[in-house]
Amino acid sequence: MRLFTKTPPGVVCPHFYELILSNGCPYDCVYCYLRLTFRGNKHPVLFTNSWEEVHRELDACGDGVFSTGELADSLAVVPPLLAPAVEYFRARPGKYLLLTTKSCNTAFFRGLEPTPQVIVSFSVNAPEVAERLERLAPPPLARLKAAAKLMEWGWRVRVRLDPVVWDGDLSSYRSVCREIRALGAERVTVGTLRQYPGLFRFAPGAPRKGLHKASDGRMRYSLTVRLGVYERVAEWLGVQPALCKETEEVWQALGWTFCGCNCTV
Repeated sequence: MRLFTKTPPGVVCPHFYELILSNGCPYDCVYCYLRLTFRGNKHPVLFTNSWEEVHRELDACGDGVFSTGELADSLAVVPPLLAPAVEYFRARPGKYLLLTTKSCNTAFFRGLEPTPQVIVSFSVNAPEVAERLERLAPPPLARLKAAAKLMEWGWRVRVRLDPVVWDGDLSSYRSVCREIRALGAERVTVGTLRQYPGLFRFAPGAPRKGLHKASDGRMRYSLTVRLGVYERVAEWLGVQPALCKETEEVWQALGWTFCGCNCTV
């Protein structure tokens, strides 16, 4: 358990708690920062601490969002401690459990009573991009169908279109934006490809076309490209999305007002 405070100056990313129920992800997406974080180790680790220990740590924290998806896919392999975690948050109105996933693993939620204290966020991409860079993950449209099923069961659902990979043409994203718009999730967050230079040591195939070193140390697309991406995606979505880990410069240039993002309530 720890408070996420790693946001570089000039980047809009509110603090949240990391609830580390597992580490790593079996999907092994080509661009994923976890390749750098775990130095190429691709095997998920599921923690089996006593729930009493986790309970005490949670009680010692203040209210806020507790994300299990910063160092892992929250549901690709369901952590043993997820079930007691859901019940813990169900009874605490000021605390929220955030699960972020590329999986379609909805079986865990079948038969459970929904609670507003648990939010499930599905990360998707353009189908063509996912086929190339997210080869072991379920197809994006299958993820959105899983999201729709959870919504039917009464669970809170969000969508992240992240990372948008720009190669000079955004047309491949039009269809997935249409599907996201039709889903009607409570919040949509968008981000463009960004990665630290060290990633390329552990992911030599990671896309790097058009990326340049930015002031926050990440490799990013130019300001012009990012503004164009967000404006076009917003047009296709029919709504101003939230932005993930974007700079204050981008927010100001777009003239958008921050009204929350994937990791806030």
